[in-house]
Amino acid sequence: MKTKNPQKVMRMLTALCIFIGLTAVAVGIIAAYKEEYVIAVAMLLVAIWQIFNFRQWRKAIK
Repeated sequence: MKTKNPQKVMRMLTALCIFIGLTAVAVGIIAAYKEEYVIAVAMLLVAIWQIFNFRQWRKAIK
């Protein structure tokens, strides 16, 4: 399948990446508050992964 505008797709993926990262941070904070440390660590790892994805997609947009 060929996309009509790959830049638009990359921007959409970047926005989704930011949303997922912020949501993971919020869930991690709530999990730490409720003393669910395994979930908090998992959400921290998801947020870190999204930072790497963001950087990769940001380079693809340029």
